[in-house]
Amino acid sequence: MSLADVSDSTLSRLRRGLESGGLRAPLTRTDLIAFGITHQIEALVGSLEGHSGAACLALLNAVISEREKYDRPAPELVWTGPEAASAAARDTAVVLRELFESAQQRVVLAGYSFWNAAQVLGPLHEVMTSRGVDAKFFVDIKQVNHRPKDPRAHTQDILEAWVEANWPFEAPYPAVYCDRRGLEPGPPWSSLHAKCVAVDGERAFVSSANFTGRGQERNIEVGVLLHHPTFARHLERQWLGLIGAGLVAQWRGRIT
Repeated sequence: MSLADVSDSTLSRLRRGLESGGLRAPLTRTDLIAFGITHQIEALVGSLEGHSGAACLALLNAVISEREKYDRPAPELVWTGPEAASAAARDTAVVLRELFESAQQRVVLAGYSFWNAAQVLGPLHEVMTSRGVDAKFFVDIKQVNHRPKDPRAHTQDILEAWVEANWPFEAPYPAVYCDRRGLEPGPPWSSLHAKCVAVDGERAFVSSANFTGRGQERNIEVGVLLHHPTFARHLERQWLGLIGAGLVAQWRGRIT
């Protein structure tokens, strides 16, 4: 047996022990058991026994780094705008379209500005229609200057206007939410300025680019695409948590 047969969690725990001083080299079977590592002892002893602490850490770091390298794709630089011939970034519009087209279950999207939605959001509407993908949008609204007489009706009017302006498709519709603070007159003032997408709790895209033709194709914008389920789920839950906490208002104009 070798370190290739040892689980990620055990390797990481062993590395932390060596780095913190909780374990000291040269390692022995007795040391590992006393530290609470009882599985895959033969592989660990056979690979690390007799080595210095620095050598053990070097071996562990090499194995862990290789696993991280091949377990998932590296973060991808995403770019809108002019670039040199040697640039290695992917195009914002292409990445966003591929994300929407790959969705199988759900998309959580947050954006500040939307325009030319037929082009930008069209691929999402297609998978909502063909696969039943659930879409939740968190969008910016212009903060009110005066408290409305009927806050609930006013909220629905604002979100209905957003849908009319930015969703040029028939059903299915996304669930649309806005920050409740925008429904209260300022100061203080606030905006929903985030631009990000989480797809199926597996992939996440965070960008400076708005969901507009300019943001996707003509401005200079930068973002990152992460094939990282842990991060994608955290991003998704961050937004969905606003719903559970009652911090956002939902558009209820049509059946989604």
